[in-house]
Amino acid sequence: MEYGRFFERVKGFLEQAEKHKRRGNNDFNPYLQMWSKNDEVRLHSRLICGFLNPLGKHYQGDVFLEEFLQCVGLREWFGNASNARVYKEYKNIDVYITNGEKHIIIENKIWAEDQPRQIERYIESIVKEQSKDFNEIETSEIDSNDNVEYSELESSENVTQQELSEMYENIAVLYLAPYKRNPSKSSLGKWEIQGEYLVNNQGDKVRFKAISYKNEILKWIENSQAKVGCITNLNAALLFYKDVVQIITKTKENTMSVAKFLTDKKDNTMQENMEIVFEIIKNKDKIIESYCEVIIEKHREQIESKGFEIVKTSKNKKMGSWGKNDLSYPFMIKPKDCGKYYFAFCVEHYIQKEKYNCYGVRIFEQDLNDNLDDNISSKIIDYLNVKFVWWLNYDKNFWWYAFDTSIAELEFNLQAFLDSSEIKSLNEKLKSYQG
Repeated sequence: MEYGRFFERVKGFLEQAEKHKRRGNNDFNPYLQMWSKNDEVRLHSRLICGFLNPLGKHYQGDVFLEEFLQCVGLREWFGNASNARVYKEYKNIDVYITNGEKHIIIENKIWAEDQPRQIERYIESIVKEQSKDFNEIETSEIDSNDNVEYSELESSENVTQQELSEMYENIAVLYLAPYKRNPSKSSLGKWEIQGEYLVNNQGDKVRFKAISYKNEILKWIENSQAKVGCITNLNAALLFYKDVVQIITKTKENTMSVAKFLTDKKDNTMQENMEIVFEIIKNKDKIIESYCEVIIEKHREQIESKGFEIVKTSKNKKMGSWGKNDLSYPFMIKPKDCGKYYFAFCVEHYIQKEKYNCYGVRIFEQDLNDNLDDNISSKIIDYLNVKFVWWLNYDKNFWWYAFDTSIAELEFNLQAFLDSSEIKSLNEKLKSYQG
């Protein structure tokens, strides 16, 4: 089949899309001229603080803060927002909101990894500041290196257990990420997530909620736009920030519809176009296989320099069975120096259905041509003290190493895997695990 005319049509679509952008729907964003879309501190935390602060130069008082509290479900709990203060990087807390009685800690995670006891330290810093017994300690002395133990807080004779518990109840922790997920156990320290609370071994409770840019932040931006109405500069600022959030959450709408363009009835080439489209769909898996090959070869030098190796097997070689669907892993990135068990990044293929399903990270055993059974996998996960899943379409509350059904983000997530210090650490730890 002749593809030339089809690709000329696609080129024409792209040219029309560019004209469409120049007429008003364009991708220019002043925020992205100054900062990266993934810059947690200088872009996201700074902008969020700027809007939330009732004393900010937007001169809208607590309008934005009230909308935010409503979107995250803390409006009634927080109470009066008109006298609230909002801080960026206060005691290393990304965003800190307080009205003197209630305290909100926002941990902002775009792609950065959690730090050990990070959330625990933030909670204890705020509790320590509330306690009159620690007034002699300047707030500037408390930083991310402080290890504030529970025993320290309850050691003073003037602080009762009841008073301490009440201090915790006045705190809420919001864990913000592009998509809803929970912080790691390492970051929580002595705290555990129990429903809508963090609970420690003393039974103290701190309010907790995992929020996302995709849901709560986008909703907050849209509600805020409705509030400011025709105040042009604020509307524009919110619009630009909404655009940034849609980019990092991959929810930005296209300026034109490819489907509508290719099925335009005014064009007598529609049937020819659709025949080619259907042929592409028919050969989708061959195209995906070639795409995976190119992406992995493109990163070969980096893969090998970071201590991994590329393992290629026949896509017809069975390496596991899930129900009636035999699985193979024609593309796998595994550590060169590994123990009996290891984490590897792989592309998954269903043999019987001749279908590329998805990609992600699995646990493998050396020289084993089968997936680990659930019992062994569970023991390994318990040993590592991490949350790890591989089921498709699973709850996004787990860290990103769950399988993804979209092959379009293969290169991005492969890069994230190669850059992950956590994966390297887990594989090092697994060297000493024999099962």
